[in-house]
Amino acid sequence: MRALLVCLAAAISCTAGVRPDRLYREAVKAEREGDATRACLLYSLAAAQDPYNPVYWARAQALREKVAPPQARAAKTAPASEAGLPPVTEADWIEARRLQPPPELKLPRQARDFDLSGDSKAQFEQLARACSLEVVFDGDYQPARTSRTRLVETDCRSALRQLEVATASFVVPLGERLILVAQDTPQKRAQFEPHIAVTIPVPEPITVQELQELGRAVQQAMEITKIGFDSQRRVILLRDRVSKVRPAELLFHQLLRHRAEVVVEIELIEVNRNALVSWGLSLPTDYPFYNFARIGRSVAALPRSGATRGFLLGGGRSLFGIGVGDAELLARLSEISGRTLLRAQLRSLAGQAASFHVGDQYPVATSGYFGYTYGLPVFAPPPTIQFADLGLVVKFTPYVHGPDEVTLELEAEFKLLAGESVNGIPLLSNRRVASKVRLRQGEWAAVAGLMSASEARTIRGLAGLGRLPALGLLFRQQQIARDSDEVLILLKPHIVALPPSEQTTATIWVGSEGRPKAPL
Repeated sequence: MRALLVCLAAAISCTAGVRPDRLYREAVKAEREGDATRACLLYSLAAAQDPYNPVYWARAQALREKVAPPQARAAKTAPASEAGLPPVTEADWIEARRLQPPPELKLPRQARDFDLSGDSKAQFEQLARACSLEVVFDGDYQPARTSRTRLVETDCRSALRQLEVATASFVVPLGERLILVAQDTPQKRAQFEPHIAVTIPVPEPITVQELQELGRAVQQAMEITKIGFDSQRRVILLRDRVSKVRPAELLFHQLLRHRAEVVVEIELIEVNRNALVSWGLSLPTDYPFYNFARIGRSVAALPRSGATRGFLLGGGRSLFGIGVGDAELLARLSEISGRTLLRAQLRSLAGQAASFHVGDQYPVATSGYFGYTYGLPVFAPPPTIQFADLGLVVKFTPYVHGPDEVTLELEAEFKLLAGESVNGIPLLSNRRVASKVRLRQGEWAAVAGLMSASEARTIRGLAGLGRLPALGLLFRQQQIARDSDEVLILLKPHIVALPPSEQTTATIWVGSEGRPKAPL
C-alpha cells in the first residue's frame, strides 16, 4: 500500500500540466503492456483533470479491482444475508435514497446484420463501434478464442445479449453510450453489477400478515438481500442487485393482484303496514231505570228526567221507565303504510367479509351490583358499560367464480330495545337472518327475512246474545287490527378485479441461476 502511494505521488508530480487526452493515451499503452497499476493511475489522473469524460473514470474503475489488495476484494465481495421480513428503519431509507438508478443504454432500434471476427474482446469492440458505443474491459478480463460470429436481422440490444452468451461475458451499462465488459462469474457480478432500491406501494386492502407472507415468498424465490415492510407508509422496500430487484418487483406486483374484488350495491327497504277493519250492529249495553211512582208525576215529566228515549211501563204508583240509547249499523276500514329507503355501496376482496351498520349505539350496563343489605344501600364499583349496535347490521362475504358470477354469504341482524329491564340492565330484542345466493354480475337479489306481523280480533256486544250462532250478528260488533313490519334487502354485485384464474400474467425472464439477466 505504501508503494502504491509513493507511485501515485510520483505520477502526480511528473504529470502536472499534462493534458488529459495525453494521459489517456499513455494509460492505454501501459494497459496493453500489462502494467495495470500504472494504467489505473494514469486513468485516474485523466479523470481528475477532465471529470466530465466518463470513459476515463470507467477505465480506472475497471482496473482498480485488479490492483486492489486481496483483503479489500474479499471484504467488498462478501455477500450479506438477512432473514425474515424486518421493518424498514431510517438507515434503510437513507441507504435507499443514496442509491442511484442504473443507467440505460440508448441503442438504435433498427435491425441489421453483424459480422464479427477475432477473439471475444475484438468482437465486443467491433459491436460497440457498430452501435456507437464506448467499451471498457475489466482488468482481469481474459479474451476467449471464438470463431466467427454472424448475427442476421438483429438489433444492437439483442446482439449484446447473444454475444454475452457466446463469450461467457456480461455487460454492465456505465452510461448512455458506455459499457463495461467482464467475465461472467459470480464474483465479478457481485463486484460490478449495480445495486438499486425500489419501493412498492400496497394500496390494496390486504392484511399485514398477507404482506409478510408475500414478502417472504418473493425473498426466497429471488434471493433478495434486503427486503423490509413499512407498516405506516404501507410500502415494501427491496434492495439488491438490479438483476434480482427488477424481476422481484414484477413478481410482487403480480402477487398483489392475486384476489378478486367485488363492489356490492345495497338497498334497504323498510315497509310498515297497519290495517283496521270493524263491522256489525252497535247496540247499547247499558239501560238506565227511572222510577215515576210519585204523587203528581205525569208522563209529561219524562223528558225532564234525563232520558230522551225509552219505554214507560205500568201506571200510577207503579209507573217506571227504561231508557234506550242509540243503535247504529257500521262498517269501517282504515289502512296506513310507510316506506323507508337507504342505498349504499361496499367494496371487499373475495373471501373477506364486509359489514354495514344503520342505526345507533346504545350504552348497556353489562355488570354491576344493585340492592340493599340490612336496609342500607351497598356502594360498589361503577358498572361496566358496553355500546350495543342498535338498528340493522348487514354483513356479507363474496366469492368470485369467474368473470360474471358471484356467491354472497349474507348475515343480517336487527336489534331493538325490548322495553323491559332486569336489575336496571335493558333487554335487547334481536332478529337475525342468514342466507346465501349466487348471482351474475349486475343481477339483483332480494332477501326478505326480517319480518314481524301481529293480528288482534275484538268482539263487543250484548252478553249472551252476541254469541248466538245466527242471531248473534245482530247483537255484536267485530274489529280486526293487523300490523306488519318488513325489511327488504336488495343486493347487486359488480366484479371490479378478476380472480387469478381469469388474469393474464406477464412472463418474467430472469435468466439462469448462474447467469441472471441484468437490464441494459
